[in-house]
Amino acid sequence: MRRILALLLLSAACAGDLPPPPPSTASAVLAPRPEILAAGTGALTPLAMALAREVWTGTGLRIRVEPSIGSGGGISATRDGAVDLGLVSRPLRPEESAGLERVDLARDAVVLAAAADFPHDDLSSAEVHRLYRGELRGLILLLREETESANAAFESTLPGLTDERRSSAASGRFRVLDHDDAMALALATTPRAIGVFSLAAVRPPLRALRLDGLAPSNDSLARGTWPAVRTLGVVFRPERRDRVAPFLALASSERGRALIRSLGYLPMESRR
Repeated sequence: MRRILALLLLSAACAGDLPPPPPSTASAVLAPRPEILAAGTGALTPLAMALAREVWTGTGLRIRVEPSIGSGGGISATRDGAVDLGLVSRPLRPEESAGLERVDLARDAVVLAAAADFPHDDLSSAEVHRLYRGELRGLILLLREETESANAAFESTLPGLTDERRSSAASGRFRVLDHDDAMALALATTPRAIGVFSLAAVRPPLRALRLDGLAPSNDSLARGTWPAVRTLGVVFRPERRDRVAPFLALASSERGRALIRSLGYLPMESRR
C-alpha cells in the first residue's frame, strides 16, 4: 500500500513539473572576441605576426595570430566567425567566396628549401623531375599535401611534375606534410631533405636552392624571372571590416609595404 502511495505522489509531482526548455539554437556566426584573431596558411604567418606587432605598437590593438591551419582552415574559421582574418595563399573556390571579402597583401616566391647538410646548392629542372620520381639516391624529398598552394605554384613551372608528385605520394615511399610549420621542422631535422617552401619563411638552418642557375630573391620576384609565385592575402566577413581596418590600413601603407619587403615578400603595389 505504501509503495502504491509513493508512486502516486511521485507521479503527481512529475505532472506538476515545468516542461524542459527547448534546445538552444546556436548562432550561425560566433561573436567576435575583444582581440582580433587571425589564422590560416603558414606562408603568411610571419608577415601577419609582424604586422600585428606594428598595429599593437601604433594603436594598442591586440591581434593574435594562431599557428598554421592552412588556407582552407582559415577560410572556414573566418566564415564561422571563429577568427576575424583568414590568411590565404590560394584563390577562393566558388563555394568558399560567398559572404567573404578578400584583400591581397603580397606575392611569395615558392622555392625548394633544404637544410645545411643537403649536398647541392643548385638543381636543374631535369634533376627536379628525377628527384620527384625517386631517382636521386641519398636525397629525401618531403612532399606537400595535395591541396597545398605551394604545389600548384612550383609545379606550374615544370610540366609533368604534378603527376610525378601524385605517383610518388601514392607509392607510400615519401613523407607527406600538411602545413608549413610541419615542413619547416621536417626539413630542419631530416638528413639530406628537400621540399617546396615559402622563400619568406626560409630561416637558418634552412636555405633556398637555385633552380637552373637562378637564385630566388625579392629582385627576381619583382623582375618576373622567378617563375614559382603565389599571391597571399586575407579574407574577412564584411561586417568585421571595421574591426580589421587598422591591420588593412597598415598593410597598404608605405611603412607596411616596407615591412612586407623586408620580410622577403613582394608587396602587391611593387610588382613591375
